[in-house]
Order: sequence, then C-alpha cells, then structure tokens
Amino acid sequence: MRSSRDRIKVLHFCETAMGGVGTYQKGLAEMDASAFDQVFLMPAKHAAIMGDESRVITYPLKKRGAMAIFAQIRAFRNLARTQRPDVAFFHSSFSLPVLLAMRVLGGLPRTIYCAHGWAALQYGESFRARVVRAIEGRLCGLADVVVNVSIHDLEVATTGNYGGRQILIENAVPPPAADVRSDLFAGEPDKLHLLFVGRFDRQKGLDILFAALRKIREKRPDIVLHVIGAAVREADQPEVPDGVDMVGWVDRRDIDSWYASADALVVPSRWEGLPLVIPEALRNGTPVITSRRCGMEQLFEEGKSGIAFEANDEALAKTLMSLNKHSLREMRANCSALYGARYSMDRLFREVAEVYAE
Repeated sequence: MRSSRDRIKVLHFCETAMGGVGTYQKGLAEMDASAFDQVFLMPAKHAAIMGDESRVITYPLKKRGAMAIFAQIRAFRNLARTQRPDVAFFHSSFSLPVLLAMRVLGGLPRTIYCAHGWAALQYGESFRARVVRAIEGRLCGLADVVVNVSIHDLEVATTGNYGGRQILIENAVPPPAADVRSDLFAGEPDKLHLLFVGRFDRQKGLDILFAALRKIREKRPDIVLHVIGAAVREADQPEVPDGVDMVGWVDRRDIDSWYASADALVVPSRWEGLPLVIPEALRNGTPVITSRRCGMEQLFEEGKSGIAFEANDEALAKTLMSLNKHSLREMRANCSALYGARYSMDRLFREVAEVYAE
C-alpha cells in the first residue's frame, strides 16, 4: 500500500544505463516533480548519461560477476531502507538477480520491471533462447507489473507465458530541439542521403547495410550513407564501403539536425525492443527503413511513414534500389503526425503515472 506522503517516491535500479535504458530513465526523470520523487540507482560510470545527477545515487561496477551482483544487492537494500520508496522500478534483464534477492530477503515495495527488449530475442529459436526465455519469463513475474516497451515485446511475453501482469507502455522521445537545421547536406542536393545511428555490433546490423550498399554501388552512386556511432569493441570495427560518411558520435543537441537533413533513417537491426532512433527520426519528419525483426514494422505505417525489408542484404539492396527522394519527401508529414499521435513524452508520462499511482 502506498504511503500517505503527497509525492509518490520511486526508486529506480539498473545494472547498466547505456543506450536506451539510460535514455528511458533520463526521460522519466522529467516527470512532474511535485507528484513524483524519483531516485536513480546506477553504476557510477554511467551516471553522466542522466545529465542532471542530483537525483542519481551510484555504486561501483568494474565488471560483471557474482561479486558485482552481491554489491548491487547491498546497494539497493541499503538505499531502500533509507529512502523507503512506494515503488521500486527495475530496468533490463541484468537487474533481475537483484529483484530475485530482494524478494527472498523481503522489504520490497510495489515493484515494476521493464526488460527494454526481452533478452531471448537475440538468440532466435536456439536452445539458448529457450533457456533464456524460461529464466526471464519466470523471474519477471516477481514484479507486480511488467512494462513492455513495444507491441512485439508484449506479444513475446504473452505467447511465451511470461509471469506477472504484462502491460504495454510504448517508448517515447522528447520533441525535437528548437534550433533544428535541415540543410546539413545542402551542398549535395542531388544525392539521396541515408542515415544510420547506433553502435557497431551484430545486433544493430550495420554489416547488413554495408553489404547491401556494396551490391548497389555501381547502379546507385547517388546514395550516400552517413553513419553516426562507433564500435564498442575493436573487433567490431567494420570495413567501410564507398559512399559512406563515418561521422562518429555527435552531441545529442545536434542529432535532430542529422535526422531532419536525411532523406531516411535505416535500421537494419537483427533484434530490438523499441529502438528510440525510430521515434527520434519520426519527430523530425524523417521516414524509417527497418528490418522485419521484432515487430519493428509495427512501429510505423508501411508506405506512409516508412518501409520494411527482410533482414538480409539482398532484400535491403532491393529496397535501396527502389528509393527516390520525391517519394520519401512525401512521407515527411505523415512521420511528424505519427510522432505526435504515438510517441510523445506526454503520453508516456501519463501512462507511467497511472502505474505508479495504482
């Protein structure tokens, strides 16, 4: 039962705040502070992701393992004793051991869990996937409410008989920056400018995109790909084909100008939850070109705000060959409208607030 304090106190916990997990929590930190007192417990090395660190409490994390889990359990338990939250919100699969331990030890308030994309999705239909589904499906049920960030995630949880009360609260992103530019590529008006945003690893599928570009290079020399991101590991450094502009990471304040200037965003991922790059592109009126994996084609209206392809280089090459600037430009109004109707932070805040207040 919630305490009688005027504000609902929420304690968030994550083992990693990199990527979408951190962006999601940074967004929730903007909820009405007069109604919600939120504290974020995360590794010290990730705290800067939140921007405003005044509500961030950190613990040391050098590497994963049993000792790290014990340290996380101790940090969470000590903070829960002092903060006495009304709600505990656990983020991503690496937080599940702490959720399990706290259920055993006792003293948990009402609990929410969000996987930010089910871990089993990365393993296809392998034996390992079945094992991971069994583990995360059982452990997530230790939470009172399980938030799914996409329709596909909810379908996975439902058909896989995952435990707990499963609900859908789709991801969202803030409005675009006020000073967005759409003329970054004004010097090459006849080129078709595509954008990729993300880290270089197997999940994000940059290798699929590069292979497709090599197949069409002679027939579509007008296509230019701008790549924002970097490799996490040295082994993931790609061999770059012709016609690719390797930008590196850009300041978050500038990312909207890259989206707004591009003709389309390409998301060739092998698995995802709800990748935030899709609503980020839509808020800038930029069509998306995504693989048909993990329900990403459900995140937009095919033919109106984006295009979907089978997740292989042959299918992507065929899609790239069919692109033209005029058709993509005609989608831009639909993209902006879809963002406003489906991916606004106001909608996310309202739905999360309802779960907090239950």
